[in-house]
Order: sequence, then structure tokens, then C-alpha cells
Amino acid sequence: MRVDRLVWHNLQALSTKYQELVKFVHNFRMSKKNFIGILGGTFDPPHKGHLFISNYAMKRLDLGEVWWIVTKKNPLKFGSDNFKKRLKSVKSFLLNRNIKIVEIHNEKKNIYTIDVLEYLFRKYPSRKFVWIMGVDNMKYFHLWKDWKKIFYNIPIAIFDRPFYSLMVATSKVSGLFKGKQISIKSSKKLKYSSPPKWVFINGLTHPQSSTGIRKNK
Repeated sequence: MRVDRLVWHNLQALSTKYQELVKFVHNFRMSKKNFIGILGGTFDPPHKGHLFISNYAMKRLDLGEVWWIVTKKNPLKFGSDNFKKRLKSVKSFLLNRNIKIVEIHNEKKNIYTIDVLEYLFRKYPSRKFVWIMGVDNMKYFHLWKDWKKIFYNIPIAIFDRPFYSLMVATSKVSGLFKGKQISIKSSKKLKYSSPPKWVFINGLTHPQSSTGIRKNK
């Protein structure tokens, strides 16, 4: 993704600001994969649903890798306190060599999606990124920090989840960017698209969720 696609200023300063907060478990500069999917979350816990959406995204969107952004917590949710334990769990759970781990951790403040994207765009200007998320995120996406900037700066792939499909039609986000949706038949072209562009991938879903696993413990 080209840096000049960004709509805000002082990117260099922002990139430096967050550089110390980001730890790349793998040396991504050595990777030859140029089309990258980004899946962010607390992964509390990681489960087969995360693997499903990652592998399905690589297939449907024709991506080389998916990077998991493991965050300390979700500002819109409670819980997810034991970051080190969760990170260890993710590392032991993840065996697919095309799925990489990115740690986001800071004791004093929340690190938001827009902060991470700013850093990635600056760090890897030759890569093309696609943001990946489940359709359940559509309900509250308009509460995310700088959510419009996210849409204006990265193509987004939204994957169906059981019982949440209608959020595509009813969310504030889809209403605002309705004219920017591409068809599922064109999903492999998403990575080449200039944002704002998004696609809803429906059909196959996976029943597991982190919330469900925690409730059944």
C-alpha cells in the first residue's frame, strides 16, 4: 500500500511514536509475500474460527499471508487482562507458516487499529494490506477510533459469522459506504483496489467464537 494514500499528516512522527510498541515475532522484511491480510484482536483465546477466517481469506482474497495483530485489550470490551498468557497461547496454537504474529502491547495506553495501520504503512510501504474482520464487528465499528480513516486507507474484507449476517445491511458503516462495496465475485481484486472499498464474504462460516469458549469454561 502506498504511503501517499494516507489522508493525514505527520506520518513520520506517528510511525516513530508507535515503533517501540510493536514487536514483530517474524522478520517480515525477509518475506516475499506482498499481499497481506491483517486480522486484529485479543485472541482470548485463539481458536479454530481464527484459523478458518485466516485461511479462507488467503484463498478468497488471493493473499500471501495473514498477520495476526495480538492486542493487550479491546477498548470496547471487558476482560482480556493476561496479555502474556494469551500471547503464549497464540504462539503455541499457530502452526501455519503463512500466518504471522504481531504483538501490540503497552502498559499505559490503548493502541488502536488506526495506530497500527499508520505504523504498518510506514514500515512496509511496498506491501498491499487488506483489513480482515468478522461481520459481528460491523455493529460497533463506528465507535472505533478514526473509523472513517480506516475505511479510507485500507480495503476491508468482512467475513460472515453465524447469526450476524444482517449487520451488513443494518450497520451505520455499510450505510455510509454502500456505494463502495464490491461483489464477492470480484473479491480477489480487492487487494488492488483504492480505498474506500470493501467486500462481504458470505457462505462458509465457522461456529467457534472466543466469547463462546470463555462462557463454556
